[in-house]
Amino acid sequence: MRWLAAALSLVLLLVGCAHTVEGRALAATTARQILPTEDEMSSVAGNALSTFGFQPFVGGAEILPDGYRTDADAAPISCAAVTDTAPRIVYESLPVVEAARQSYFNWDEGVDTSGADVVVVRLATAGAARDAFESFSRQWEQCSGTTVVKRVADTTVYADITDVTAQHSIVSATVRTRQRPRTAESRYERVLGVRGGTLVEVSLAITPAGERQPDPRAAAVRVADLMLDK
Repeated sequence: MRWLAAALSLVLLLVGCAHTVEGRALAATTARQILPTEDEMSSVAGNALSTFGFQPFVGGAEILPDGYRTDADAAPISCAAVTDTAPRIVYESLPVVEAARQSYFNWDEGVDTSGADVVVVRLATAGAARDAFESFSRQWEQCSGTTVVKRVADTTVYADITDVTAQHSIVSATVRTRQRPRTAESRYERVLGVRGGTLVEVSLAITPAGERQPDPRAAAVRVADLMLDK
């Protein structure tokens, strides 16, 4: 999973811009307004998380991450969207009106959550969003138990997808990544949700301390619920 590396490498490029689609009425709540504030994120994640002043990416589908395109990049490519937050390849064919994404960090020792990546995608209609969610949800369920092999520069990353759960408007999964067999693992809790014409995605980086909590995934679900309630 590359949310942290991408955020650090793009520090000088983090910018926000307005995006209006001609001929469409603007929603009462924009994609940017759905993103959690630092205080909101910290209250539901269980510890402080900061953007360190980085502004969110705001625009259309073009602001979504575009690292994986084929099985040569990540195999099976059909499951890469479970391991990485909102890759452009799965959204670019949809009627995207607006998208926004933000990352949050905490590198202190002893915290439960060391980072988060959240994405909001507003589609043209509620029907389009529901159809996309149902399609994505089926794909996530089919990927449960799959290991995605991702090639990042000269490094190969193995991402194991487990415990996919779908309930009403939320689908969630656990992803564990490692660079080689028998190396230390990193754990991420992934959530995809829908309400009206809006899709949200959440990825929380869970520390070893966080793994000792009764339900590490619950924090990621709370973040998604917070966003969907805006």
